[in-house]
Amino acid sequence: MKKVRTHRAAEREINEALLWYAEVNPMLWHRFQNEVLAAIDAAASHPLCYPLYLYGTRRVLLKDFPYLVVFLDWKDEIFVIAVTHGKRDVGYWKSRLPLQTP
Repeated sequence: MKKVRTHRAAEREINEALLWYAEVNPMLWHRFQNEVLAAIDAAASHPLCYPLYLYGTRRVLLKDFPYLVVFLDWKDEIFVIAVTHGKRDVGYWKSRLPLQTP
């Protein structure tokens, strides 16, 4: 499994979604958290199993929630760029991409 690094803005997106689901239903909060963590673990374990997306990224679609995890696959790690709702503007996170790969 590769090391996981997460952009601060992606961490904020996760936290904002968790807060929203906690208000709707605490059980949803728990399920969403588990599903996001499982998606990130799956990306770190088998990054090439996930399709190319935009700007050289790959994505993992969550199973039970309308979100996707957008990440870069690097030699020794994955870099989570965004955890975004499927209805949000596509590619809004482009400015988070590093200019060079480490």
